[in-house]
Amino acid sequence: MSLSFDAIRDTINTYRFIESEKSLTASKAYILKAQKEGDKENEWLGMEAVALHFVTIRDYKSANEQALKNLVFARTHTLRKLELRALLFLGDLQMVVTSANEQLEYYNELLELAEAYGNDEYREAALNKIATIMDMSGDTKKAVAIRKRTLAYYQEKQLDSAYTQKDKNNIVMYSYTSLGRTYVMAKQLDSAKIFAGKVKGFLTKEIDSCNAAFLYMLEAEIAFEENNFKIARDRYNKGYGVCPSEYDIIALNKAYNLGKVEVGAKNHEEAKRILQQGLDDYKVTTAEEGFMSDYYEQLAEAYKHTGDFERASYYFEKHLTTQEKYTKLKDTAKEVILTDEREKFKKEFDALKVQKEQSQNNLTYVLLGASLVILLLLFFLLKFYRTKRQNEAKFEALLAKIEAAQSPEEIIDTKDEELEEKETTDVPEETKQQILTGLKKLEEKEYFLQQDCNSYNVAKKIGTNTSYLSKVINAHFGKNFNTYINDLRINYAIVRIKNDVLFRSYSIQSIAEEIGYKSADSFTKYFKKDTGLNPSFYIKNIKNIA
Repeated sequence: MSLSFDAIRDTINTYRFIESEKSLTASKAYILKAQKEGDKENEWLGMEAVALHFVTIRDYKSANEQALKNLVFARTHTLRKLELRALLFLGDLQMVVTSANEQLEYYNELLELAEAYGNDEYREAALNKIATIMDMSGDTKKAVAIRKRTLAYYQEKQLDSAYTQKDKNNIVMYSYTSLGRTYVMAKQLDSAKIFAGKVKGFLTKEIDSCNAAFLYMLEAEIAFEENNFKIARDRYNKGYGVCPSEYDIIALNKAYNLGKVEVGAKNHEEAKRILQQGLDDYKVTTAEEGFMSDYYEQLAEAYKHTGDFERASYYFEKHLTTQEKYTKLKDTAKEVILTDEREKFKKEFDALKVQKEQSQNNLTYVLLGASLVILLLLFFLLKFYRTKRQNEAKFEALLAKIEAAQSPEEIIDTKDEELEEKETTDVPEETKQQILTGLKKLEEKEYFLQQDCNSYNVAKKIGTNTSYLSKVINAHFGKNFNTYINDLRINYAIVRIKNDVLFRSYSIQSIAEEIGYKSADSFTKYFKKDTGLNPSFYIKNIKNIA
């Protein structure tokens, strides 16, 4: 093919929204050129363009099937960054084609792989996608925590040729906007306004022009929630005007936002016109009906107040029915992967046949070598399964302890054989009770999760000295101070990993820091000492039963 990849890509982008079939033809040409040149990365990019074509024409089932093929292709050819990109694309699709649960699974897988590959960009993208699901579920606290972590990461990241000041401005501005929108959804408008002010400060800096729309949309949402419909109308118009889009779903979104403003302002004729026109132009597909509930509610309200009760009743009924979840599409991922594995096995088998025909002697050496490898593999496999069975038994025993425990402190309760201070005869009874009461209060406040939690600081907070503190802990708990703190931390980790989906998606280092350890090694050492298991094994098995 004489055309370059850049030229074909320009054709794909030019026709995507105006003549989608031409865009699809160009995407297929892109793939053929890449196949001819043996360029796997560009072949994948052509496949992605095909998936985007299906999204553009709103054939989400075909988009999902193509996206699954893209994931398999990236993994087959060890295209790690494109594998992450495929997982992100699949996660975004699931809200339409399956469910939020499936979406969260893809984002969690993306997060795990991004951390394994050391890819910060996709790690933060996964965390922000998870935060969006948290927004929808109403878990504002977790959504804000995630977004603030991402914001801090990009604020502290060093600038270089791949991460310029303009990149930083765009990302930080987007993070402020996301935090503002989270607070709007939670009806915490004072907090939302704080972040809107931070976003506004970026308009004087170097940013992508379309990012200015973030501020206008955020200000519009805040104004709408405060029933200031004049400002809301103005900001929505500015937001959609500063960065026009040919994507038809943006036009529908604009109709909804401007329509709801007119409903709120009691301009029902105008609201009816805007909302109905937006609906007529868009042509909602069956797969998208579940996302139209709020739109139909506003349209029903507009028709009701203009006296068209028949249309009002029709759209109100659609509003009610579209709240129900639609049947999930069949999961084709397993079939695609199995097909790929069969093809891979066949290629390997054919290669062995050719090798046998070429040289019987070489095959003999290969078989002898393979036999030795198999014997070694069997040895290590037996050892692995023996260890695995032992760990599974320990895991079941730990679960039983968790179920039987009346409180987390009863799960792991280590007793030290050698105690630093066994006698408490010189400690006044009143002081003993003061220390025990103080320890209980600090436990309730989870002070043991702080990295500065040591005997000196604990004694200071309780109002005693370290000698008395050590003696009382030794006598009352049957353990030294360090064992006492480690037991509290490990018990906290055991319970939180079991109950908190997001917490168990953290890296071991992040979990360690969250519960007071300075390093993953320290956390792993104490966790294994107390439970007999590595934290990673416990997390993996908790995921399997959750």
